[in-house]
Amino acid sequence: VLHAGVVIDASAGPVLVETGAVVRPNAVLCGPCAVGWGSTINEHALIKANTVVGPCCKVGGEVGGTIFHGLSNKSHDGHLGDSLVGEWVNIGAGTTNSNLLNTYDEVLVRLHPDGPMHRTGRIFFGAVIGDHVKLAIGTRLMTGTILGTGAMISMSTPPPRTVSPFAWITDAGTHVYRLPKFLDVARRVAARRGFEPDEAVAQVLRDLHARASG
Repeated sequence: VLHAGVVIDASAGPVLVETGAVVRPNAVLCGPCAVGWGSTINEHALIKANTVVGPCCKVGGEVGGTIFHGLSNKSHDGHLGDSLVGEWVNIGAGTTNSNLLNTYDEVLVRLHPDGPMHRTGRIFFGAVIGDHVKLAIGTRLMTGTILGTGAMISMSTPPPRTVSPFAWITDAGTHVYRLPKFLDVARRVAARRGFEPDEAVAQVLRDLHARASG
């Protein structure tokens, strides 16, 4: 469904809107890009080239060069560029990321807080946001940020560029997201979309939490 005022610019590549997707009034889609089945592009959104919105996502604001794997929300204003977003992610209103260093240098990333730096070979590199990550309103992500699975971030300053899985980070400090609470939230989030959590996936999350806690 394409509502009134939607602009589709296919001058630089095709624009795919799958069956069951909804593009709300006055959104702009710039090809090449794709919107998966069951997804909603909100009013006044700017979806720039090289973006893929997976199934059952809700996306708004300015998004470019980003892949949403599915079942994730970035419903409100804010910029997200050159990033990879997992499943069941929720990005709070006004959250914005940097995808280019002020020096225009190649972006280096660290996959684990105590791990080595890795070259990306790219000057445009935003964030990798793992499954089930939750970002509070107004979160600011620096260039090359890596957020581990299940992290919950609610800070008035930018979070570290590398965040461990299941880290619960606020201005008061950092601790590990309690597993029973995490699984309870995951079940409630899935139920809102009409999904029943898969036990095999839940076990993988338990194992990952055990490694993160150890």
